[in-house]
Amino acid sequence: MGRLIYAEEGILNYLISLSDLDTYTVGLILGQSTDKQDYVVHLARTPPPAPKDVIEETLIGSTTNVQQESPIRSIKSVKDVPSSWVADHAIHVTRMLPGGMWVLGIFVVAPNDCFSDNDSTQRLKFIISSLHKNFQSNSYLYGHNPRESLILAFNSSTHRFVCKSFDVKSNSSLKSADWKFEAKITKWYQLETRLDFDQTFPIADGQESETLKQQLQKILKDVAGVVNSSLVIIEGDRRLPDELIQIIGNQKKKERKESKSNESDASDKSLQAAIYVPCSKKSDREIREVNCAASIRLVGQIGSQTFVHQKSTVAEATDAIKQDIMRSLASRLEMHWDSLLEEDNELPEDNVTLHEPPRRVLVALPQSRITLSDYLFPGEGPQEALLSLQELLDLQVQESSVQKELELQIDPSEFYCQNEMKTEPTEHGKFVNNKQFMVYASGLAATTLFLIAAIIIHCLY
Repeated sequence: MGRLIYAEEGILNYLISLSDLDTYTVGLILGQSTDKQDYVVHLARTPPPAPKDVIEETLIGSTTNVQQESPIRSIKSVKDVPSSWVADHAIHVTRMLPGGMWVLGIFVVAPNDCFSDNDSTQRLKFIISSLHKNFQSNSYLYGHNPRESLILAFNSSTHRFVCKSFDVKSNSSLKSADWKFEAKITKWYQLETRLDFDQTFPIADGQESETLKQQLQKILKDVAGVVNSSLVIIEGDRRLPDELIQIIGNQKKKERKESKSNESDASDKSLQAAIYVPCSKKSDREIREVNCAASIRLVGQIGSQTFVHQKSTVAEATDAIKQDIMRSLASRLEMHWDSLLEEDNELPEDNVTLHEPPRRVLVALPQSRITLSDYLFPGEGPQEALLSLQELLDLQVQESSVQKELELQIDPSEFYCQNEMKTEPTEHGKFVNNKQFMVYASGLAATTLFLIAAIIIHCLY
């Protein structure tokens, strides 16, 4: 028996709205996956590519001369779909997904059966393989669905659909999958947590010539090790890995009824989680003296909001929370270093340089409690989020639907009002050669409570 896929009825209406008897539409299938079945929460149409994207890919894969001057307004064949364009769309969309959800595959709305000829089938498999290859170079996004990928073909003339699954690792043939549209596919449980960051990463002598991107990539690797080894507590108790989230939710609902709480039923599906970072196990023998040129301090708080289906286990919910934290941190750091027009490899002339990655905002899917993310740079407002949602997710929502309270911004000038102090070496390590180490006044903790992942570079010379 093949995979079983559940999707809400509103998604069928969306496919019908994309029907065109003359063109092809391709997009991404978004949702949550289990061992035997998938829950589809949204379909995101891939925007038509610019002419240069089709030309570049065609020239790489073929010796055929391509002459195209005007923008592409429609796709006339599966062969016209540039796989790199869909793969890039998948990266951007994955940044917007909560932990535990993935790009499950692709969908195609076409005036005929896309699986009817071998060339089209092979092209669809190649597009899926391109998605996975692109995700491998962005490991901290956790974009790779650990299970088989889906290909949904919707016939715009008959409104019939066929779904197949494909295992990229084995490069096997397509398997039949049973796609079902239902009024309600599952009960979703929302898990909320926050993780505080305040850690300093020394930059040793000889490493100061590395770019900010290279330095932040090392920090991501370090943070990933810490987050993945951390302990997650749900609703105040340490749970067994195979305990069902639904049981925890029912216990919470029962407690609310016994206390005669007037809160809505929606709060019964919201569970609070806390993440505990392990203490360092390094012994005194591992303490070593390092000459440092500078340091990078990562400080702030990441807000996490994930969703799991009713049959999820504590182990699956824990993985989703950790994925969400790393996906969010990696997304905003990547967006930040990509936004730098020119990056100098030398250390900053000022003693302190503040970098402000974008903060996270949430938008609920229509007729669903599941929220997707967008990231706003300092100075940007909800209008920019609406543009991203329309372009990347094909969603049109009102500005009032953007939830801006998850992470709040503070005045960056607070970071430049700190006093310099000389510190003595501690038992955990030291800076040598009489280099000055920057520290911050105790009042900083209160002012940075809601600042997301500020990056402060200290120059120690």
